[in-house]
Amino acid sequence: MGILNLTPDSFYDGNKSLSPDFFLKRYNKISNANIIDIGAESSRPGSESISEKEEIKRLRFFFKFSNKDKYLSIDSYKPEVIKYCLDRNFSMINDISGGGRKFINIDIAKDYDVPICLMHMQGIPKSMQNNPSYENIINDIRIFFTKRIEYALKIGLKENNIILDPGLGFGKSTEDNFKIISNIEVFKSLGFKLLIGLSRKSFLKYNNNSPSDRMLSSIAMQAICVNKGADIIRTHDVDETISSLNVLNNLDI
Repeated sequence: MGILNLTPDSFYDGNKSLSPDFFLKRYNKISNANIIDIGAESSRPGSESISEKEEIKRLRFFFKFSNKDKYLSIDSYKPEVIKYCLDRNFSMINDISGGGRKFINIDIAKDYDVPICLMHMQGIPKSMQNNPSYENIINDIRIFFTKRIEYALKIGLKENNIILDPGLGFGKSTEDNFKIISNIEVFKSLGFKLLIGLSRKSFLKYNNNSPSDRMLSSIAMQAICVNKGADIIRTHDVDETISSLNVLNNLDI
């Protein structure tokens, strides 16, 4: 899954001018991805929410250069934004809110017969990194997923349309993130596809380096996650990730 953020303030690939040329270059750079994930609101730590109207406004110019043959995912938790995109050739929902208020976004996935990725997040982006804490993070996330799986199956969402994401970096300490990666098999045991998004995130920081310096650590950790059972890797570095995973596929481990 290649990341395309149509935002001025994303932690790595935002563009303050919201320049169409900048985003077209980004789009072309990730064009080899199986899935292209489009987001128009930043969810970096400390970010502010924007209105549905503003989010849709940012999305509109994407349709001027999008390739209709691509499999597109909308990275949003707002029902009207999600429906706007699903009505315009998008095929998947990537929801950081884990289904929305009263699980309305799971209802939308059922109505449109599309996959939805249900992500775990403690709090909201603006404050999620203010001393996150858990009694047992692995068990807490497992319970979070179980509630949403039960609801999705109850309303008739197809099993293969359920994707789980433990939300690395979303209301987690550095130790929490590594604990999640070490326990990927716990989430896989629930029986659904697992998405991992760790590309260039701060828990991969080494010697206080910046996101632009974290590609190699991202590639290494992504390969570990796939080896442990992750099905989808959400990344800024599509071609490099494809290369690394093709090599991994040759290993019998």
